[in-house]
Amino acid sequence: MHKVFKYTLIDLVRNRFVLGFGLLLFTAAQGLFLLEPEPIKALISLVQVVLALVPLVALVFTVVYVHDTMDFIQLLAVQPLARRSILGGQMAALGTALLLAVGLGLGLPIVAHLPNKAGAVLLVSAGALALVFTVLGMLIAWSQREKARGVGLGLLTWFLFVFVYDAVLFWLMFALSDWPLEPFVVPIASVNPIDLARIMVMLEVDLAAMMGYSGAVYKQFFGGSGGMVVAGLVLLLWMGVPAWATLRKFIKRDL
Repeated sequence: MHKVFKYTLIDLVRNRFVLGFGLLLFTAAQGLFLLEPEPIKALISLVQVVLALVPLVALVFTVVYVHDTMDFIQLLAVQPLARRSILGGQMAALGTALLLAVGLGLGLPIVAHLPNKAGAVLLVSAGALALVFTVLGMLIAWSQREKARGVGLGLLTWFLFVFVYDAVLFWLMFALSDWPLEPFVVPIASVNPIDLARIMVMLEVDLAAMMGYSGAVYKQFFGGSGGMVVAGLVLLLWMGVPAWATLRKFIKRDL
């Protein structure tokens, strides 16, 4: 696993797409901080960009990279290497490369302009989303033999999380406004890791009041350290369950 991780990571660090992704994040973050005199307002704008862009790039790039390196993976599969090690090394390398891009691209502007807890929460949330959607991208890639179908499924997954989920959530809250929704708000938020990350950052910049009724419920549950621990565990589940499913598919797949 160590050698697979090492050589895959070396290849990814040299990849122009990964370098371009990091540069894009740096340019967007630095530009917003320079254009907006109040760093906290720049952070709010940056949240919307990051929480849409990071999952999209992680999903699509992972699917494309796995299919483009299929010959290399098939070569490794005939070597005396456990499939668990091959998949684990590749998954860890992809996650590490995207984490480096997010960490440097977002981290440098945040440290320079907003070195506080809100900035740290955004950086950690972006990194967690990069890992979550890298694992989801691996699951999609090993579920589809054709790259085009895999990319299409990845885009559909991103669209569901970013747009359809919010529309359904607003409709439910409006349609069931006469019912007590407190017991269901937090589980519903856990269904979408992007929404969970957004809530964490919004609470840190004290925007719960602007989120209305649901914001009050979120603040009550996630405002304390216990809520943060629960959010972290949910994100870990979003990494662990797809990773386990991907491993099962990879082991059973005829390469």
